[in-house]
Amino acid sequence: MAVGAAAGFLELALVFGQFHGLHQVRWSSLMISRHAAWMIPVAETLLIAAWTLGLVAPVLGLTAWLASKGQGQRQGERAIAWAWTWAGLVLGTLLLLGPLLTLPGLHPVAVVILAVGIGYRIRGWLVRPTAAWNRGSCWAGGLVVVMLPTYAFVQESRVAAAPARAWSRPAPGAGAGAPNLLWIVMDTVRADHLSLYGYGRRTTPELEALAKEGITFDMARSAAPWTLPSHMTMFTGLWPYQHGARVDRPYFGPSPMLAEHLSANGYTTAGIVANVRVCNAGYGFGRGFDSYVDYPRNQTIDLNETICNSTLGAFTMNLMRRARLPVPGVSPFFVHRPAREIVSDARQWLDQVQSRNQKADDAPRPFFLFLNFMDVHGPYLPSPNSRREFWNGPVPKQSLASPNGGWLAVRARDSATPEQRPQRQQELDTVTQRLVDLYDECLHGLDAELGRFLRDLRTAGMLDNTWVVVTGDHGEHLGEHGHFGHGSSLYNELTHVPLLLIPPLATAATDRAGTPPLRDRRIGVPVAHRDLPRTFGDLLLPKVKNPFPGRSLARHWDSSDPQRPDPILSQLEKQPLDGQEVDTERVVTMDSVIDEDHVFIENSINTPELYQLFQDPKQDRNLADHVAESPRQVRLKRTLESLRRIPAVTAP
Repeated sequence: MAVGAAAGFLELALVFGQFHGLHQVRWSSLMISRHAAWMIPVAETLLIAAWTLGLVAPVLGLTAWLASKGQGQRQGERAIAWAWTWAGLVLGTLLLLGPLLTLPGLHPVAVVILAVGIGYRIRGWLVRPTAAWNRGSCWAGGLVVVMLPTYAFVQESRVAAAPARAWSRPAPGAGAGAPNLLWIVMDTVRADHLSLYGYGRRTTPELEALAKEGITFDMARSAAPWTLPSHMTMFTGLWPYQHGARVDRPYFGPSPMLAEHLSANGYTTAGIVANVRVCNAGYGFGRGFDSYVDYPRNQTIDLNETICNSTLGAFTMNLMRRARLPVPGVSPFFVHRPAREIVSDARQWLDQVQSRNQKADDAPRPFFLFLNFMDVHGPYLPSPNSRREFWNGPVPKQSLASPNGGWLAVRARDSATPEQRPQRQQELDTVTQRLVDLYDECLHGLDAELGRFLRDLRTAGMLDNTWVVVTGDHGEHLGEHGHFGHGSSLYNELTHVPLLLIPPLATAATDRAGTPPLRDRRIGVPVAHRDLPRTFGDLLLPKVKNPFPGRSLARHWDSSDPQRPDPILSQLEKQPLDGQEVDTERVVTMDSVIDEDHVFIENSINTPELYQLFQDPKQDRNLADHVAESPRQVRLKRTLESLRRIPAVTAP
């Protein structure tokens, strides 16, 4: 028992050290439970007890049997000595096996060999055939039996109490009547496929109706063409190179996130995400949230999840499955939570907030709720029960609905002989049209879900004092420029995203004619996701120092004169992305900058691109000349260089 507990806390120290000390993220670490602080020691203790019982007990039984036969004192002593050595080897190996399995870059076979070697060397420290050792081991085991359950209970209670902490902390900035914030991100939604933005198909009738209640930004731009850096910029106001979040590294800087700022000033906060991998709390998105739901298993407490959170447990279960034993499987890594689940969780949390506010003795506590929807993300699989508008067939196989099919069709066309090329082009056109139809169908289904959700909230009065943000984190290529999916370029298809801001229904001011001035407004100049935290820092907590960089978007609707846009930076850093979404061979490091009416793209292969923003939305005509640069191109290059030199803002 003592060895198991020691192994558990050693593994826990290594896991937390890699994340909090070295700031390393591995895919496996994204599935670590919120209760890992007690699950890992408990799992290691139980597993090592079971392994020891299975490996040592038979040897002890054989030794006792040989001793009972009385076949000579020397033979009995040898058997006893060998049994003690074996017990020490087993315990030494198990003490180190789990912790060593947490280290990246080591093959499991190498880990086993290393654990056995070190275990053999330390066997004499762990098991000694003396009366003092027997007494000490009994006392150590007794302490573990008493203290480990107590520790687990305290840790579980601490995690369980986290969602309620907002109701006990002071609210220095959120005075009575402070507005709420509902922030909705539609993952992988490009602006030009919304009928709200003039698309030929009526994909988003619900958002069209919603836009009449607030402000629509026609040229909103994301900071990156994929989820992690784009979301992090939305919530920190930092450009991607400033926050540094990437596939293998979380955001760990001192600059606050929006949830931290609101939480510190009295808001109760929650995040519920469908993109459970990339919007994972392990990347830093959980900072400031009282409740954050990514992988559902990360909140589950049962024996299977307790064992799986230990690397020794995962190793043991894998061995048992290889032996075809009926053990529970590990929770799937690829989880695609549909909108109905996200909405259900959101309504449950909002009902709890409403109930607590009704019972509270002081002023109601405002809320910040962040929702991420992934229904339009590839593979584009419409809900089986949804009303069909653009796809009339059955739900296709995943391979037929994935951007990877487009990449394969492009590769087949490009490698075809001149005689085969027309046929391969026709096949590519067929694949492209299928993906477009499925994408539009998924977008239409998500629009319907959001419409129902927001109507329900309005009926319940929850939007009377709530700002609503609806945006996309990035777009999606559907064959343009020979690309499919996202994460491979900085063209408009990936960086031009929808953005709607809907003010509180009950508190909207009216102008002299009696018409709400913030209703049915459209802003045509380019705006950046980066300015959103600054905007809501001002709108929600006007009397509190705003810690976010950038400028508030309110300048675009507060002034009667058109406002000049600030330069907008978008960045793509080459790194291992999901091959099902992007042809990684085509990914290069690139930056882009947007001014009033042009976009300049610079990449690591030294082929600059310059496009007119409004007159050439498809970006078909490259105006850049790397031999004789135009004055505009030179100015944009200088602007890009100055944006890349802005230091990160630190916490006040």
